[in-house]
This record gives sequence, C-alpha cells and structure tokens, in this order.
Amino acid sequence: MSEQMLSVGEAARRLGVKPVTVQRWVDAGNLSALRTIGGHRRIPATEVRRLLADNRSVSESGQVSFWIDQLFEANAAAICEAMRRARRRKGSWYAVVEEIVAAVSEIGAMWEAGECHIYQEHAATEALKRAIHSCLAKHTDKADLGLTVLFTVPGECHSVGLSLAQLVVADAGLDILWLGEGPPEGELALLVDDRRPDLLVTSCSGSSPRAVVEPYEDALLSVAKTQKIQLILAGAGPWSEQSRANRVESFAEFHDALGKLGAAKRTKEGKTKRRAK
Repeated sequence: MSEQMLSVGEAARRLGVKPVTVQRWVDAGNLSALRTIGGHRRIPATEVRRLLADNRSVSESGQVSFWIDQLFEANAAAICEAMRRARRRKGSWYAVVEEIVAAVSEIGAMWEAGECHIYQEHAATEALKRAIHSCLAKHTDKADLGLTVLFTVPGECHSVGLSLAQLVVADAGLDILWLGEGPPEGELALLVDDRRPDLLVTSCSGSSPRAVVEPYEDALLSVAKTQKIQLILAGAGPWSEQSRANRVESFAEFHDALGKLGAAKRTKEGKTKRRAK
C-alpha cells in the first residue's frame, strides 16, 4: 500500500494547529514534506502520526481513544447520546466534531497500518453517519439564517467529514439540504433556481481525480457568481488556486466562515428592516 500524503490543511487539522504552523515546522525541519509538480507541499501521514505520538497530551489521547472505542462499537444510538453529552459539555457542535474527526482519522491510520479490518472501519463510519442524522433530528436551535446545500463532487466516496459538517452548519442557524453525491454540472443551476440556497458547500478528497474536479469547480464558481450565493469548497482534494477565496481546509476555518456568513446576513436583514420603516 502506498504512503498516504496529506495537504498542509489536512495535516494541520489532524494535528490541531493552524496551517501556517505546519508550514513553519516543515521549514524548521521538524516535519518532513514533499512537493507536488505544482509546488504544493504534501505531508506523509506517518509523519503526522509520529508527531501526534510525540506531542499529544494525556487528556487529548483519552478523548480520541474514547471516540475510537465508541465508533468501533458501531452502536449508532450510543454514539448519538455520547455526541449530545459532549455538545452539552462543550457548548457547540464544532468542538465535538474536532474530537470525532481526530478519531476518524486515527481509525483510517489504523487501517493503513493493518491494525483494524475494512469491515470494522465501514461499520464505524456507517454508525457515525446514523448518529449524526439522529443528532440533527434532535437539534432544535435555529436562527432562520437561510439554507445550506451540502454535497460532494460526483464520484466522491468519502463523505464522513461533510456529514459532520452538517452539525456545524446546524449550530450556525442554517437549514440543511443534504445531497450526498453532487448533481451533474448541468444541474447545478437548476438546483439553485429550485431551492434558492444561501450557501453551497462542496467537498472532495485527495482521491478525486483532477479531471473530474476542475470542470465541476468551474461550474460551481460560475453558478455562485451568477446567482450571487456563497460557495465553500472543502476537503483536501485538487481544488485550483483560482478558488482560494472559497476554500476551507479545516473545521476551524469552516466554523469561522459560517460565522461571517451569519453576521453578514443579519446585517443585511437589519438594513432592510430599517429601510422598510
């Protein structure tokens, strides 16, 4: 099995630091990295695991281990209750998602190292998806700030991160339309015309081929500009530099982007009400 390579953003997310910190560690020689033909840094997953093992605190290790154990039990109801307890304790879904993502990444690393079976990883993933659905059904705090549509690029099979993103969206007071795999390029404009969303969130992983991502990205940028809606491109996939302003590479960035969107919408609605008076 070939070595898994991570973008700087993905490595930062797993390590719980900012991308600039990862870049600084690479420059200082504390973290090994390679460069793609296009000049982008890629971090070996084994390097990230080494750094985590060297630096993770007992508390952090305990939290990740707890979620790994919960996921391997594959009991969706129990996972849901554990997630809701964690949210009550932490005060936001964003903080809970950060912990769970670390556990999911660790399970992926365990599979790569031959420390768990494929069926165990699949069972854990499906149980988590069901738990997310149950948590969303029980989430009643809404601020009526509009609609977010979430989907992957066509053919993308990795959607756990995007599934977890729904919880962060719910905390931001936005309604959710979950599509899973995204529609063909030709239907993007139809989707926006029909549903009138305020935000599109599209993700892809490093396994998505550039030949698929590039034309889809162009179509997304065109629709967002024409329809005057917000667009967020997530994940470690081969997004181009032209969409840098629309990119998020960590849940911290995603959380911040949603906060700015909500603030802008509230400001706009306040101006509209004042003009109406």
